[in-house]
Amino acid sequence: MFIRQPIVTGTFYPNESQLLKEMIEGFLHQATTPKLKVQPKALIVPHAGYIYSGQVAAYGFKILENKLYKKIILLGPSHHFSFQGLASSPSGYWETPLGKIECLGKEDLKELKKTKEIIESSEIHEPEHCLEVEIPFLQVVLKEFKIVSFLTGELNIKTATKVLEPLIDEETLILVSSDLSHYYPYKEAQKLDKVTIDAILDNDSKRLEEFGEACGKTGIDILLEIAKNKHWQPKLLKALNSGDITGDKSQVVGYASIVFL
Repeated sequence: MFIRQPIVTGTFYPNESQLLKEMIEGFLHQATTPKLKVQPKALIVPHAGYIYSGQVAAYGFKILENKLYKKIILLGPSHHFSFQGLASSPSGYWETPLGKIECLGKEDLKELKKTKEIIESSEIHEPEHCLEVEIPFLQVVLKEFKIVSFLTGELNIKTATKVLEPLIDEETLILVSSDLSHYYPYKEAQKLDKVTIDAILDNDSKRLEEFGEACGKTGIDILLEIAKNKHWQPKLLKALNSGDITGDKSQVVGYASIVFL
């Protein structure tokens, strides 16, 4: 049986379960979120080390508390491989210090079995942190759920949307893992990130593609296309950059949590 082992424990987040849970609960306690009348359909959340982006991520995850989802579709960029299409994780489990979560692969999902745009690869997923860091937060705020994990390669956004849409129902959440601009001075990063965030909030994928900066831009593009088709509306929950956290404003990384309702 495939078990995807965590690879950034002890660096991006604590490797001891109690410390990890306490850290996440501390972030959630500090986050303030609006009361929602409808169940969130999708989230964009950052994926840096928890000491940098954990507080911003908590604004997104807190909004999921006491919600019920059977399936979480994870979308994020591959930082290590170039490939065509979407790379899904094999069927099995993903492990974190908080336990194992079942992962659905192509063989579990009839909608994906004959889809050429999806390759199944443990090799592509093994070294990648961007989806792994989201799972402990999910384990704290949700009870029972399964994941479907995709890393994005070179692909056609509309084609990818048609592939993923059949997986979505009322008990599904799409989670896009993405940081914003990287390594600009503080003020410049703020301006760049505002352009990116405003494009997302306006559901303007063309503006996002031309002027936005985000390492998970492909996943965001797919989400925007799905949101247009399903008439979901985005709402900004929190945006900061690493300079706000560490005080070092010479070169910063931007983070935002955005919910789609």
